[in-house]
Order: sequence, then C-alpha cells, then structure tokens
Amino acid sequence: MKKFRMEEIDIKIKTMNIFIAVLVFVASALTVSGVDANVDENTIYAVKNLNQYERNIENMRNVVESLRGEVTEEKKIIASYENDNYFDDIIDINSQIEELKFYNGFTDVRGPGIYLKVSDSVIEDDGLDIMEKILHDVDITVLLNDLKGAGAEAIAVNNKRIINISEVVCAGPLIRINGERVSAPFFISAIGDMESLYNCVTEDGTYASTLKNHYGMPIEAKMIYNVRIPKYYGTDHKVEYAVSAEK
Repeated sequence: MKKFRMEEIDIKIKTMNIFIAVLVFVASALTVSGVDANVDENTIYAVKNLNQYERNIENMRNVVESLRGEVTEEKKIIASYENDNYFDDIIDINSQIEELKFYNGFTDVRGPGIYLKVSDSVIEDDGLDIMEKILHDVDITVLLNDLKGAGAEAIAVNNKRIINISEVVCAGPLIRINGERVSAPFFISAIGDMESLYNCVTEDGTYASTLKNHYGMPIEAKMIYNVRIPKYYGTDHKVEYAVSAEK
C-alpha cells in the first residue's frame, strides 16, 4: 500500500512540473510577441527602460553608500589627526610651562654648590659703631649679587628662595625676605660651580672677606655636592606698570 502511494505522488509531482513548464513557455511567448497579451512594442520598450532605470538607481545607491563610507572614514582620520596635533600642542605647552617654572624659581632644585653662614659681629672694638656690627639688608644683597656674578643658578636665604621679584629689606632689627622677617645668623645656600662660588666669598678683597676681617662678622663657607633649594613661596606679586613691548 505504501509503495503504491509513493509512486502516485511521484506521478503527480512530474505532472505538475510539466504543467508549470508549459505555463512558463506560454507566458514567455506572449511576452516576446506582445500580440496575444495585447501589449505593443512601445510598452515592452518602456518596461525594459524602467528596469534599466531601476538597475541604474540601485547602482547609484551603492555608489552613494560607498562614498558615505569613505567620507566617514576621512572624517575619522581628520579628527584623529587634529586630536594628535592638539595633544602634541598640549605636551609642548606643558613642557614650556615647566621650563619657565624651573628657570624662574618655582620648582625645588638640587645640585653642587655652597652653604654660607653669616652672623652679626662678635668682636669687642670700641672703634666700631653698634650699627656697623649688625648685618643689614644691603650686606645680604651684596653677598647675593656676588654669588650671582659667580654663576649661582639658584639661591636661598634661610631656606627662602631668591628670585627676580624677591625683596631683601630692613625691617627694624630684622630683615624681611619674601614678605617674612628673619634674623641673624643668615644661612645662604647657592647652586653652581662650587669653586667659583666658594672663592667669591672667601678670597681676599671680596665683600665677604671685608665683613669678616674689618667688621669681625663670622663667615663660614662650605662646598657641598648636593645642595637642596626649595621653590619660591613668597607673597603674590602683581605687575602694575610693565607691559609687553612685543604688542
């Protein structure tokens, strides 16, 4: 019984396939002739053109999508390039800022140099006035200028960094440095060539030797291989009168 049914199904499938083939052949013949289907040649030509237009439109769509993809990639490349440039600019600016801070005394530094201790006079000499036995702001200023002239790259007095806007002025019996009052003895640290710095405060004829030999002020100088000087911690300084001459 099962075998009979399978054979019957095969026969029906073959018959249906033949029928479909005949229908396809007839439809094709009618389309080509355009007579029995009541379709003239102009209509057939228009249909063919329409199909061609559709293919052209599809092709154009593909081209547009491709161009859009390329534009998107180009935008990504440009954005990446701009970001890289901005990043490089930021690094360069930060580097310049750090360099300016270093050379202007706004960073802690260390290096070879000297320690210098200067105190008020302790000798008993009636020929000297009491004011001549006391260290004044001008004395400290001259010593600092001598150190700078000897090539000091960084200087501090009593651990207060000396920069171009630092003040060293008298404040009664004391000296005001960077807005703070300090008293003798004064400890001066300087970074630079050790021998040059040492010689400028120890050789005969220097201002330091005059303070020591004529006024009896104890002066001690030592060459140090690793002097540490802190950054500037002074009061806020506002420029009121100077303007850039480059504008």
